[in-house]
Amino acid sequence: MAKKLAKEVSLLSDVAKAFAESLDLEETLQLILKALETHVKLERGAITLLDSESEMITIKVAHGLSEESKKQVTYKVGEGITGLVVQTGKEVVVPDISKDPRFLAKTGERKRSKGQKIAFFCVPIKLEGHAIGAISVDRKVRPADDFDAHVRLLEVLATMVAQAVKLNKLVESDRRELRNENARLLRELKTKFNIHNMVGTSNTMLEVYRLIEQVANSNATVLIRGESGTGKDLIAHAIHYNSLRSDKPFIKINCTALPENLLESELFGHEKGAFTGAVERKPGRFELAHGGTIFLDEIGDFSLNLQVKLLRVIQFKEFERVGGYETIKSNVRIVVATNKNLEEEIKNGLFREDLYYRINVFPIYIPPLRDRKNDVMLLADYFLEKYAKENHKNINRISTPAIEMLTSYHWPGNVRELENCVERAVLLCDEDVLRSDHLPPSLQIAKKSIEADTLTLPERVEYLEREMIVDALKKTQGCQRRAAVDLGLTERILGYKIKKYNVLKK
Repeated sequence: MAKKLAKEVSLLSDVAKAFAESLDLEETLQLILKALETHVKLERGAITLLDSESEMITIKVAHGLSEESKKQVTYKVGEGITGLVVQTGKEVVVPDISKDPRFLAKTGERKRSKGQKIAFFCVPIKLEGHAIGAISVDRKVRPADDFDAHVRLLEVLATMVAQAVKLNKLVESDRRELRNENARLLRELKTKFNIHNMVGTSNTMLEVYRLIEQVANSNATVLIRGESGTGKDLIAHAIHYNSLRSDKPFIKINCTALPENLLESELFGHEKGAFTGAVERKPGRFELAHGGTIFLDEIGDFSLNLQVKLLRVIQFKEFERVGGYETIKSNVRIVVATNKNLEEEIKNGLFREDLYYRINVFPIYIPPLRDRKNDVMLLADYFLEKYAKENHKNINRISTPAIEMLTSYHWPGNVRELENCVERAVLLCDEDVLRSDHLPPSLQIAKKSIEADTLTLPERVEYLEREMIVDALKKTQGCQRRAAVDLGLTERILGYKIKKYNVLKK
């Protein structure tokens, strides 16, 4: 009795380990069946599950059956002993399968010696009160066999299998949600970085879009050049999400954000114990970007030592982790960007000439915002809509004086500065029109080039008054009568102020 109990405990222990080792349902069931084979000495065994859509019972895992038999054998609900158990939700024990007509032997005839009986046990797998499958076992009958004990043991296992199925459904549901969310985010990224959705219609930007379309579907290394704030990272995103690698990783790393020793580890990974603090192996960005695109921003700040290693990756698509000896291959598309004059850097011995020729395969130059004035208002309107929506404000237009300020400014910080400027203005604006006084002091234009923060109170009032008059006249297409009504003035007072401020009616 004690020996028998020890076997059962050992079996249940192995089954518990099977649950802990894997979240994969088929792998878990296979381990459970293997534990049964080890401890119960079964001839054949199978775990079958009911497909709710087809209403067919299929073999999920089996012992003593070929893979072909597993795929071919199915049961209808109520068919054979397995179908009956699933239909009724009650166990069935056949002491001798040769004498029970319900045993269909779909999985093949059992081989046995003369006079040897083979018993068949089948218990339902129940989940929330409904049979969702069955565990079936057949074994040679021994003189001391306790059929009731076998059934009780199988019922315990069936309960555990039911929990494995339930857990698998939860895991699959989470995975499905994650897949759907990933697919949705990928669609959003593809839409966001679609060339046709990018803002800018100047000739120089149209040329940039043309170059992106030409290079996107190739594997060529791309060098994006331009001043800080021109949107080089957006161009890199557009190249990736318009390429054949769009469903693969896009990995970005800013080369100026990390010191050289950490940057090497970030790029190529490191082995456990490679340096102080390396407590485990870590894959690098080139490994993580396998099959996709890696974007190296500000490559002009690479040290000469790292330039040599990067040259090898570009040339041979291979590298070693820091502290490692294994050569790792990586199929990755490389896009780099810089705001530096690399030709000058080469002359000064700060950038390798051979690396320059490796990355300068397909250069794309992003012009500064001051050279594409036609795009300023397109970008300003885009950022206005974006941040008004984000901050729940109903701002629908930009006043004429504010437009004059935006278009006359030289934008040393390029698109990034314009975006920050509009975001600040939206936060300050409490009406439906974004006015010049909402813009930063650096953009304010006052008489005699005096910045707005040095104006006296009367000067500020006059400035705001002129702006509102210009804006009203533009809104009414030069009609002074309607403009006066909008401003709450008489037509005579409006005419006086138009002369005072020398406002041209258009």
